[in-house]
Amino acid sequence: MRIKTRVALPLVQIAVAITLKINSRLRPLSAENPSWTAPDRQFCDALNAPAALVRIFLLRLSDAWLPASYQAEFLLETIVYFVLVGLLWYIVSIEIGGKGQSVLTPKTRARRMADGLVIFFGLMLGILGLLVRGQFGVVDTYSNLVAIPYYIWALVIVSFYGHDLWVSFRAPGPSAV
Repeated sequence: MRIKTRVALPLVQIAVAITLKINSRLRPLSAENPSWTAPDRQFCDALNAPAALVRIFLLRLSDAWLPASYQAEFLLETIVYFVLVGLLWYIVSIEIGGKGQSVLTPKTRARRMADGLVIFFGLMLGILGLLVRGQFGVVDTYSNLVAIPYYIWALVIVSFYGHDLWVSFRAPGPSAV
């Protein structure tokens, strides 16, 4: 059963992301209506907020190394993004099986550092939620609704891995380090 969930959940989420991205690309583009403002794209990024944050970071790096490269941007917006979505939901499916504790961070040699980095990532998602909330220039009901999933992701990640970090300090032995 767990193996099916670990495969099915990422595949379903990739299919949802592809559908939303294709629907977003079918809209006519204009200066007044850029693609990133489309509700389907906003929902896709919010649903997959951790993958969207990594994609944003990779796009910034790409712009620094390859300015105005349409091919690099297209690659990061499609193939890399869908791989990140699959990886995100695969990790979620693994962590769901941990019964309230992380399955992945105790397997690292530096569990506390891994937990701390993931907590920092969760905080970055909260900051991204604030940026998303203000991206339209005015904070209204729509921008607040678009930002809610980012805050939920941030809250879940920080609380889950914060609890795991707290447990690591209480657990005796070398695996807690």
